Amino acid sequence: MTRKSIQHTIFPLLFFVLFFSGVNNVEAQNLPFSKGERLKYNIYYQWGIIWKKAAEATLTAQETTYRSNKAYQLRLSARTTPFFDNFLHVRDTLISITSLDLLPLYYAKITHEGSYNGVEDLAYSYDSGKISTRARTFRDKELRVDSTFVHNVSSIFDMLSVFYHIRSMDIARMNKNQVTPLTIVSGSKTFKIKVVYSGVTSIETPDDKTYETYKITIVLESLKKNKVVKEEMQFWMSKDEQKLPILLSAKLPLGTLKAYFQGVE
Repeated sequence: MTRKSIQHTIFPLLFFVLFFSGVNNVEAQNLPFSKGERLKYNIYYQWGIIWKKAAEATLTAQETTYRSNKAYQLRLSARTTPFFDNFLHVRDTLISITSLDLLPLYYAKITHEGSYNGVEDLAYSYDSGKISTRARTFRDKELRVDSTFVHNVSSIFDMLSVFYHIRSMDIARMNKNQVTPLTIVSGSKTFKIKVVYSGVTSIETPDDKTYETYKITIVLESLKKNKVVKEEMQFWMSKDEQKLPILLSAKLPLGTLKAYFQGVE
């Protein structure tokens, strides 16, 4: 696997950095996660009959203070197993700071992959109904990019805050095959995404546990060499008040990467 393929899948396939048009901010008391929540995941690489544990990941949510206001700090940490360290040593972290109603305030991606060490961060500004982001990129602590972008949308999320936002949506009231158009922002780039609610299904995990889940398909369409290329990933979350992410799956050029829920600490 290349650094690029791992970058887009190790973080439980959070390539759905998106904007929910027409979705109001959720009330803090209705959030499906608890303060101090810590979720554990095993990430497997599957290619035919080959089934190998590739990495471990942890998702945490805790209260913090940002610019003198109460906020949430959301963190996703991922590390490859000793076997995959031989191909590419990965120790990566995503950090997102949001208001108590999940309005994104700050985001950082800290990357340690092989000899590559970098940091990308976003600082959000909300002024007179306009949203802007200051995007910076560091390589080996040296500032490489520092630009500000204005987004013509009503709301916007980063890779991590949107993950918790999806868990806060009222999925039970959605119709099967209902499509929600979204916008993803990553640094200086924005992408259009479709989120499709695919109904209720049972999922069995490698530890022989079975969960009733909501299935969501995320579709990304991009133009490459004058052709529309469609990429999809699947996301299953528990059909209960917590809406725990149980399984995430995405195809690679060779094989599939799957992230399975291991439990709450």
